[in-house]
Amino acid sequence: MTSTRPLAHPELPPIVALDVDGVLNPANPAHAAALGYQPHRYDGPGPDGQHAVGTVWLHPDHGPWLRELADHAQPVWCTSWNHLAAQWIAPRLDLPTTWPHVPVHAGGVRFGHQSKLSALYPWATRRALAVLDDEFGGKDPTTVDQRTRDGAPTLLHPVDPSHGLRRADIDTVLTWLRRL
Repeated sequence: MTSTRPLAHPELPPIVALDVDGVLNPANPAHAAALGYQPHRYDGPGPDGQHAVGTVWLHPDHGPWLRELADHAQPVWCTSWNHLAAQWIAPRLDLPTTWPHVPVHAGGVRFGHQSKLSALYPWATRRALAVLDDEFGGKDPTTVDQRTRDGAPTLLHPVDPSHGLRRADIDTVLTWLRRL
């Protein structure tokens, strides 16, 4: 989706917003190892401040793929992991710990909208924006169409949570970014 109006902030790079759970950490741990994901033990504060312990499955290909996206856009974390994505996920994928995060509460769809997007859109202002997430609401395409008409091209790209991020997802976003 591209806009017929000029970008609102053409001097600023587009944004690619990244979710963690369901995108970088697939929803099916039993299937993750077969897909090449590696287990990482987490034992620390959860996003809600409560202590959390568990296994996070991360794929070694994701780091290089996300760095490739960073050559064309500003990556930002848009996940309930919040600052922990940069502190804990990024080093395990050999990503910079300096990528910003958009402060969000737990995601999920409410009233037809992915709740994280209500924090992301004002943060992104009217910059071009691609979102990699495993869950969007039925009303989200209407908002995307309006943002795009208003000069802020927006792409919501759903990632299959049972497989997590795949090369085809990255290629779709790269193609979209090149068309801006």
